[in-house]
Amino acid sequence: MTHGAILSAAMTAFSTWHCVTDELVMHSALFGVMIAAIGIKTRSIISARVSDPIVRADVKSLATWGAAIFVSGFVIWNIDTMLCAHLTAMKRSMGMPWSFALELHGWWHLFTGLGAYIFIALVEYLTSEEAGQSLSARFAWPVGYIITGKSGSGARGDGNANGNAKANGNGKGNGATNGHAYASGTTKKNS
Repeated sequence: MTHGAILSAAMTAFSTWHCVTDELVMHSALFGVMIAAIGIKTRSIISARVSDPIVRADVKSLATWGAAIFVSGFVIWNIDTMLCAHLTAMKRSMGMPWSFALELHGWWHLFTGLGAYIFIALVEYLTSEEAGQSLSARFAWPVGYIITGKSGSGARGDGNANGNAKANGNGKGNGATNGHAYASGTTKKNS
């Protein structure tokens, strides 16, 4: 609770200072520090929650991919910030449809969004009862692809999955799954 209050106060003070000064270098630096802190904390949680060395290697590989994608977005954002006027002139001379390739601010959003999605999937896994079990097709694309190298995840959407299938009742699933199928229905007793 104390850490949360300190972090909230520091972020409020920094956000106020940033809005008043309109300074961007410290904004980028603090963003980078926060992302590094999240990465370090995620690695420590992996070490604490995953004891199987093979599964740990897979989870750390996924964390590395997430970090690499996120850092790529961060670098792209900083390039966009430093070269904005030059990039805008180049985009105008190129014209559509090719100028979209130089929309680095948009690419930053895509890369950081994908990196964040990977870390959210990791946190969901690490805080679930399945932490430490094989990652095998538990996640949707692109996380599932990073893990397995196949375009689809193990989930078929019909209540069946290659992950853990649990049924309470008649065994009919809800059709939406990320590798875990939890069925709903009424319990029937066999006579």
